[in-house]
Amino acid sequence: MERKSLRELVAKEQIFAPIVWDVLSAKCAEASGFKATLLSGGVVAGQCATPDIGIISVDDLVRVTGYVCQGSVLPCCIDADDGFGETPLHAYRCTKRLADAGAMSLTLDDTTGTRGYGRWAQALRGGEPFGTIPHPAVSRSTFYAKTRAALDACAGSECMLIARTESALEYGLDEAIERCIRAEELGAEMTLVIGLRNLAEGKAVAEHVHGWKMWPDVMAPGGVPDVEFKDIEPLGFNFITAHCITKGANYGMMSFGKRVLEEKSTVCVDELDIGIPEGCRFDMDNEQEWFEREDRYWKGLEHPYLGKMD
Repeated sequence: MERKSLRELVAKEQIFAPIVWDVLSAKCAEASGFKATLLSGGVVAGQCATPDIGIISVDDLVRVTGYVCQGSVLPCCIDADDGFGETPLHAYRCTKRLADAGAMSLTLDDTTGTRGYGRWAQALRGGEPFGTIPHPAVSRSTFYAKTRAALDACAGSECMLIARTESALEYGLDEAIERCIRAEELGAEMTLVIGLRNLAEGKAVAEHVHGWKMWPDVMAPGGVPDVEFKDIEPLGFNFITAHCITKGANYGMMSFGKRVLEEKSTVCVDELDIGIPEGCRFDMDNEQEWFEREDRYWKGLEHPYLGKMD
């Protein structure tokens, strides 16, 4: 499969991307037929044994980004939080490191160092209106400066900046819309308002923000979807994400684990292969080729970095 940029994909069609957290989950997304993925800061935090409240470091995120982008041909968007610092220089360096690691896109937001989904999600999903949920954002001027810095860091690469605002939670939807409008004027190709829950809110954003837009974490509480994909595509929401593979992996692992423990047997899992089709496996999965290369290195016929030796 040929690697394409996220920019190239969303220019042609609405892209639905699952949340991934490592190479294997990215390969499962690839095998499932998805065309892109998103690396969530929340699931990276989980790998680091911390809650999603802004504790992980940029080093944690860059490390996992490198693995995922090297291991899967799918373009990956990275949740970069606030750029891991209060200044435009922090935003620039974080963005540059992620782009160099292979990120095809990243979201950069206007949160403070005190952030994280766990701080506000319960109130939002419980129906609290915008403008009433305590969740401070940095000033407009700071957000704009960091957006400009991130755009500079993306220049010359295939990495696309998604300007993300969480200001609607505490300051209302109008504030979030204003920030997206200005981010577009600065050059952001895509914007993201955190917290959208229904079509009416999506229409309110689309009335004023006319460029590409991302809808994150689409859900179906009580079996009723927040929105239908087909309804928000005409509004410019051409990038949608969800934690479908994350949830599937967790429940699948628990289901198999309980069954193996109950049966005191591995028959139910040993009857299965790894579950990833040959065409979607790692480039390095050709073990025989790697064995042969290793043999050539040992015999002094080939150098690991310089190639064939005289």
